[in-house]
Amino acid sequence: MRAFRSTATRLATVGMVALLGTLGVGASALVTAAPASAAPITQKFAFHIPILGGALGYSSASISSNWAGSAASVKEGSNFTFTSQATTQVIPTTNSGLSLLSIQDNINYYPIPAGTSYVSAVASGLVSFKPVSGPTTTSPLTITYCPTTSSPGCSANPTSATFLGNTPAPYLQVGTQAGLKFAAGGTLTTPGVTVTLTGLTGGVTANWTQTEFKTTSTISFSGPLVVSVVGYPYGGPDITSPVPTPPALLSPPPTLASVTVAGSASVTSVLPNSGPLAGGTQVKVVGTFLDNPTSVTFGGVAATNVTPLTSNSLLATSPPGLAGTVDVKVTTATSGSPVSAADKFTYTTGPIVTGVSPNTGPPGGGTSVTITGQQLASAKLVHFGLTLATITSNTPTSITATSPAGSGVVNVRVRVGNQLSVVSQQDRFSYHTGYFLGASDGGVFNYGNAPFSGSAGGTPLNKPVVGIASTSDGAGYWMVASDGGVFNYGDARFYGSAGNLTLNSPVVGIVPTPDGFGYWLVAADGGIFGYGDAQFFGSKGGSFLNQPVVGITAKPDGGGYWLVAADGGIFAYGNAGFYGSAGGTRLNKPVVGITATSTGKGYWMTASDGGVFDYGDAAFAGSAGGVKLNSPVVGIAGNSNTGYWLGAADGGVFNYGAPFYGSAGGTPLNKPIVGIAAS
Repeated sequence: MRAFRSTATRLATVGMVALLGTLGVGASALVTAAPASAAPITQKFAFHIPILGGALGYSSASISSNWAGSAASVKEGSNFTFTSQATTQVIPTTNSGLSLLSIQDNINYYPIPAGTSYVSAVASGLVSFKPVSGPTTTSPLTITYCPTTSSPGCSANPTSATFLGNTPAPYLQVGTQAGLKFAAGGTLTTPGVTVTLTGLTGGVTANWTQTEFKTTSTISFSGPLVVSVVGYPYGGPDITSPVPTPPALLSPPPTLASVTVAGSASVTSVLPNSGPLAGGTQVKVVGTFLDNPTSVTFGGVAATNVTPLTSNSLLATSPPGLAGTVDVKVTTATSGSPVSAADKFTYTTGPIVTGVSPNTGPPGGGTSVTITGQQLASAKLVHFGLTLATITSNTPTSITATSPAGSGVVNVRVRVGNQLSVVSQQDRFSYHTGYFLGASDGGVFNYGNAPFSGSAGGTPLNKPVVGIASTSDGAGYWMVASDGGVFNYGDARFYGSAGNLTLNSPVVGIVPTPDGFGYWLVAADGGIFGYGDAQFFGSKGGSFLNQPVVGITAKPDGGGYWLVAADGGIFAYGNAGFYGSAGGTRLNKPVVGITATSTGKGYWMTASDGGVFDYGDAAFAGSAGGVKLNSPVVGIAGNSNTGYWLGAADGGVFNYGAPFYGSAGGTPLNKPIVGIAAS
């Protein structure tokens, strides 16, 4: 036992850092020494010191590598490559008194990125070794594709108590010829490698990473000592003295190179979908993979003022055209949108409807509705579905009408002479008045005429639901979980989620864009995640906050949003105006939610005790502050500019300036309510 301890002590004192650097030579010989003009990436690996029964613990080594992608982006279905540089280095002979005799079995492991498939991998030449004396020898670089972890010749380590890493199959294994030793003092040159992959899934960024290395070194220490090291990605500081416990795994590992696989462009909506013959209509084109548009055409004629908004939306101004319907096509650097039923734009001399406000009302009718658009002069008839409405005022760009009795969702169409406005997403009016309550287990409760379209109740969730938001017509809704997962029901479309991301802070809320073609998620640190046509206007992510963000609401035109913190602080982005906040005001209870008025010129906040704070044109209609509550309030939903509903954790609903449609108060719930959304 004394001899064992004295050897360990000697190793720890005779330049342990130098020894570990020597052990890493085998790995670095395969990937370092990139040309001076290259931009190598240094990656840290942690490893167990496999001598003296592991008594020395763990250390780390830094390894540089230089990989490059063949292009920044490629079309879905195309091949692309990742290529490494050839490397040359002299294998040291001594390091702080320790002699290195040779290295061998140097292997690196690279997972095949998700959304791609492996095609081939070839070396740019042979491994070349020039010893101190004697002739230069060459050998092939061993490249093995491993479709499964048990494929022949594949040797990635499984996760264990001493190896925290994991190389998922399929992966590529690149190394020197098994058992071939390279003597210290010689010069080792390893060729570059070109890996060819096929991009299978559009919208995916293929990140090339290294998840593991192995190397074997023979050092002179009271005779030859063979040491094999297996390293996994590590993101902490350099370990200058061995540590007794495994350093934390860095997951995902650093990206060595990346290529974006661009999906095929498509157009799923054109807003508005009609305009005057003279052109000049600003149109939002919504679709998929509309990044970097090179042209937008209306019936083959180029549009002007093309402005990208998000990966899935852009603005363009319609050119002049003849009466009739044309296809709006988008061409990007990698593809062009195919003709579809959703890409139509109609040139017309008739009436054009571009907005209906408010766009919801009770089934009994009687709602005063403002219809905006173009060429509305001399309108005599307004139809809500098949039912005529009563017109109370009329200008070339605006009509005020009273909604008739109805049900469901209808199109509001205007008739001028014998011409009827074209049906569009922007002319819809909903009789689905009511609200939804969402529970943390994904359960949904609907009241009034708000239709139930499904729920995640009874479904195992990775994380609890934290918010709910309705589509503009009330015929669908989204729910979001704290991990950023999104669940969509009814006519609410799925545009993406943060469910597969590593988040700095949990997601706390969701709000849709007004046209329903996207949504924003907000995290407790103020980080913003936009999907679909939800533009990014800014965030508090990375900034110091007095209190965490608890909610988000958006401008009715989609041009901005507000975040609210638990202390009542307001953060406005885009064209969202700042109308005041409770930040710096002493609150009885923390703020838990926010909702904007229908004009976008004000907002309400609510606290967990039911207190309500109104700003801008948001009218105060009452609150539950000062009322003894069975459960805390968790959210607020607006009813135009004059009223709102508060939802409590037990399903209770408090209505102010808005109709009461029912509640789950007093009903046993599997999980608490976390949000309320107006239909």
